[in-house]
Amino acid sequence: FYINDISNCSNLGKFVLFADDTNLFVEGKTEEEAFKNGNEILICLNRYMVLNKLHINMTKCYYIHFKPKSFKGTGSEENLVLNDIPVKKTDQTRFLGVIIDEKLSWEPHTANLKRTLTYATSILNRIQKNVPEHLFRELYYTLFESHLSYCISVWGDAAMCRLQPLWITQKHCIRVLFGDREKFLNKFKTCARTRIFEDQKLDSSFFDKEPSKPLFQTNNILSLFNLYTYHCIMEIFKILKFHYPIPLYTSYNISKRRQTTLILDKPSQTFIYRSAALWNAVVKKLKVTDYSDNVSSVRARLKQLLLGLQHKDLPTSWSTEDYNVSKLACL
Repeated sequence: FYINDISNCSNLGKFVLFADDTNLFVEGKTEEEAFKNGNEILICLNRYMVLNKLHINMTKCYYIHFKPKSFKGTGSEENLVLNDIPVKKTDQTRFLGVIIDEKLSWEPHTANLKRTLTYATSILNRIQKNVPEHLFRELYYTLFESHLSYCISVWGDAAMCRLQPLWITQKHCIRVLFGDREKFLNKFKTCARTRIFEDQKLDSSFFDKEPSKPLFQTNNILSLFNLYTYHCIMEIFKILKFHYPIPLYTSYNISKRRQTTLILDKPSQTFIYRSAALWNAVVKKLKVTDYSDNVSSVRARLKQLLLGLQHKDLPTSWSTEDYNVSKLACL
């Protein structure tokens, strides 16, 4: 609580505090204005640290310059200076476990997450022989989905080209844990004593992978895209139910005629718009007439709805309709 008043040292930017991690956001209509405000607020910040006899570790201080896609720089970018020491610039940083890049493309985060998920899949592959089969789902949720779903409401609306490697990795993990292992290993038994010669020919069936969709259905597991919908809707339900966090709650435009309906602003890529659109699409199917429902009961009903949507059409192959929330009205 010693630095909770640090946000009062200047009103030129917005402070975001979490434990000993402090982030400062400064904006401007032009590049020059943004850097000018940034240097002015750093002067105020340095004065606050001196008066409170605190020290800033400059080796851990970085700044990111977020720019719109249409931005055309002058070529000579200014610098931020704190106590006559230049602040180092970076193109990405980790904030509470999420890697944020200067283009907000989520490419570094999804690439790092894919490495983590691949490593988790390899661990599950090594230990599954020594673990009872009825524990496979718990292992999946513990070692795989816990990483996949972390802050998914933040980065889960990234471009499909960023999400596709994660989706492939999830299907691979499901095949490793719940697929027909013996049938897969039998493909590589080329000894004549094991199979006759005619069965050793590599035709197109050798390269066919086991369909993952039935495995998702058997084990009641949500796909990557439905996980994003699931977490967004649960987060907005808790925000509207508990009125917390206050900055997020006040960002939603709640209908005065029906408190469970949210009025949408113009379409955007923000969490507020996307989560509100998802909420309006499922609130009737969830049968939420007010916010007195228990969180666990809403969670269970929502998961069943998304599982029904996920396996409504094709039994073995995936399509975009498997996570099209607008189709919930047809269930």
